Amino acid sequence: MTYSALTRYLSLDLTASPTPPALVAEEQNSDYESAIVQLEDQYWRIRTARITPAKPGAFLACWTRDVGGRTVPFSAGEKIAGMLVFAQEGERFGVFRFTQDHLRELGITTSDSSPGKRGFRVYPSWCTQLNPQAQRTQRVQRSAFSTLL
Repeated sequence: MTYSALTRYLSLDLTASPTPPALVAEEQNSDYESAIVQLEDQYWRIRTARITPAKPGAFLACWTRDVGGRTVPFSAGEKIAGMLVFAQEGERFGVFRFTQDHLRELGITTSDSSPGKRGFRVYPSWCTQLNPQAQRTQRVQRSAFSTLL
């Protein structure tokens, strides 16, 4: 599998090591360039969100299979730094850097207070003319987003 968004991200990161990072592909959600990647001394899940024609923003799947084969959201208890979500639209490119705490606060991962989600939408700063719900979501995601191009 190619990881075009990760490659692009690393080429823009002036602090990135010239050595390619350790990467473990996740077969579930492979349409989203899913993997676990080691950046410096931390492990991050990565996803490339997909632009959908019917709604603004971009969508990504974020689940795994349990021992019974059912799809389940990621757990807030995982020993992982968080999730990097790459967003691309035309020449625009950015990354959401959701820490494990941020994922828990957003209700993405399972915890005592949330059942978690198997997918969600992200709204980069370039998304405009959003409905009120999407505007609220964009506001709570804003601190995690960086425009790179």
